[in-house]
Amino acid sequence: MQPVPVQDLDEHGFLGQQHDPYSGGDTGDEAFALMAAALSLEHGRDTSSLSALFDEGKAILASMFPDTDPEAITDVLREVDGNVERAAEALLGNSGAGAEAVSQMSVVTSTATPTSHPAATCEQDRLSLEAEVNMQRLLQSSDKKELHARASPNAAPVILWFRQDLRLIDNPALVAAAESGRPVLPVYLHVPAEEGRWPLGGATKYWLHHALTSLSSSLETQLGSKLLVYEGDSSLDLLLSLIMQTRASAVCFNRVYEPWKIKRDAEIAEVLGANDVTVSSCKGVVLFEPLEVVPDRTERLMYGFGSVGFFLNACDGHEIGSPLPAPGQPLRAPREWPPAQRVQELKLDALPVRADGSTIDWAGGIREFWGFGEAAAHLALTDFVCNGCFHFEGKQRFRADRKYTSVISPYIRFGELSPRSVYAAVIRRHRGKAKTFLRRLAWRDLAYWMLWKLPCMADEPIRPQYAQQWWASNDGHLRAWQRGSTGYPLVDAAMRQLWITGWMPNYMRHVVAGFLIEHLNLHWIEGERWFHDTLVDADVAINAYMWQNGGHSGVDQWNFVMHPVFAAKSCDPEGHFVRKWCPELAKLPAEYIHCPWEAPATMLASAGVALGRNYPRRVITDLEAGRKQALDAVIHVRRGVGKEFILPCGNERLRLPDGRMVRLITRVDYREMASVPMTKQTADESRDPRRRPRKDPMSVALADVLSSHDRMGAR
Repeated sequence: MQPVPVQDLDEHGFLGQQHDPYSGGDTGDEAFALMAAALSLEHGRDTSSLSALFDEGKAILASMFPDTDPEAITDVLREVDGNVERAAEALLGNSGAGAEAVSQMSVVTSTATPTSHPAATCEQDRLSLEAEVNMQRLLQSSDKKELHARASPNAAPVILWFRQDLRLIDNPALVAAAESGRPVLPVYLHVPAEEGRWPLGGATKYWLHHALTSLSSSLETQLGSKLLVYEGDSSLDLLLSLIMQTRASAVCFNRVYEPWKIKRDAEIAEVLGANDVTVSSCKGVVLFEPLEVVPDRTERLMYGFGSVGFFLNACDGHEIGSPLPAPGQPLRAPREWPPAQRVQELKLDALPVRADGSTIDWAGGIREFWGFGEAAAHLALTDFVCNGCFHFEGKQRFRADRKYTSVISPYIRFGELSPRSVYAAVIRRHRGKAKTFLRRLAWRDLAYWMLWKLPCMADEPIRPQYAQQWWASNDGHLRAWQRGSTGYPLVDAAMRQLWITGWMPNYMRHVVAGFLIEHLNLHWIEGERWFHDTLVDADVAINAYMWQNGGHSGVDQWNFVMHPVFAAKSCDPEGHFVRKWCPELAKLPAEYIHCPWEAPATMLASAGVALGRNYPRRVITDLEAGRKQALDAVIHVRRGVGKEFILPCGNERLRLPDGRMVRLITRVDYREMASVPMTKQTADESRDPRRRPRKDPMSVALADVLSSHDRMGAR
């Protein structure tokens, strides 16, 4: 399969603009759709946001061309579908000059700095600038360094350092090491101290154990090699020790993108290079890495910074290469293998033990639900490509009761599947009919880019003013949410699935996150911590990006809020998902299984449901009051410390570490300073108590009597 430029794949690319899956509906206005694409917004966002963007474009052009008739500016802007750069070119009469002119004007119009600049923001500035320097240092020290073949019997070994790439297929570092002709020492270094403030959680540790075990077996059976495992406090110290033992003269690895790991890798590359050890790093974890694409070029900053459209525009023109096959020959072995630990000695799969000596096997559901290793990863990918992907483009992908989603995220997280292999498999089978799924890969790269750009994203609000937002403090509600005992079956089913299998579908993650934040009013960081510990695919960048956006302080606030009952119309219309994970409700009919408190007492009794006994009562009963509290908390921020961050259009601005100001997409409720929530999910007939037919035994008997009476009267 030949590399394909992103923009050539389709009108907007296979990773091109898409309708927001949670908005009210698609627009039928072609001009609106074109303009939305041009302005890097997902289709389906509210027209007031688009109108505000158009007005901002007119304001910029009016500042650039003060002597030009404003109506002429409006006409030109409409002719180019709202593209400010093209409009500037038309007004200048000079193709190619528009971008530079708009860039200069954007800088001029973005110099105002909010007066508040808290210590957390200062630290963010320092770490962000440091991350960019460290990435450049790493690339200068290691990018595409050739491992010259030395096929002599005494050739020095090359260390192949496995990290988040536990696979043989499409592993650029493995291929480079194999093609060097040198003896290869495959190594995994377990250094928890280098995980920063987010060390591996329980579920990811357990998955890592099985991924390493599978990789070790694959190296032995397929490449005649072995995996050397070492544990310590410093990767550099472990590598230096191994180099001294084996006389290795090269180290090869695939780059990772957490800022603290980029810093570590840059230091390792420089120290080893100074000691005549060649360091070669490759791109093998993402499709587009930081510095390869530059979504924050100045001319893009007036649009929705941090949105997927903002990122995809920067990817246009970049090629996605074909996956590399695994080496066809066994790896050359060293004359003598150095001593090393076994995977089992890391105790990543250790389970707690009770006082009586019995084991608490919390991971049994994970073992039952998942297959481990690269072979299982490719089976899961094939299953999705041949089956689930056909349903992914429409709303069927929201179904939690059916296997229409990919279920491959932990394999990508630990590198048992490369994103390039996923991309190639989907394109090969579906071509332009899988845009929505392929955008998920762009979201992933965007999350890494955001963490690299804003290294405090996992710990501090990206919008600094939201550090002052009010949150409730209720340990009982938090425990109920974590344990799947909120009394709302859809939420409980998803949280129980998470606890048992270490995973839940993407739509359900939005449901449970919305419930925690918008209805219980609990801090988003509580959800981030719980997901980090319980998800087998937990990833610092993706987890933080999602929870920040859901928790109001992210760069791309969710313009939707899932209702814990009404969301079932999209993800569990017949109640099968709830019946699987909340079996105590299994006998309730579909119209009551998501809201058992509305079922008649006789129906509950016949279904064996005793609220407060075998299924919990609701932790809150007034959902709208919770929504109102959440809205009021945000409006209070915007009227107070956040007032200076509000743009004339109602959206908010963010000061980047380099001093530039960017525009952030802001939810319509907040832009309008609403007094009541505007973003709501509505009920379908079966879940609307005003329209739902009653089916308790007494009502059914009465309906039968009335029906018989009507039939007799008809005679």
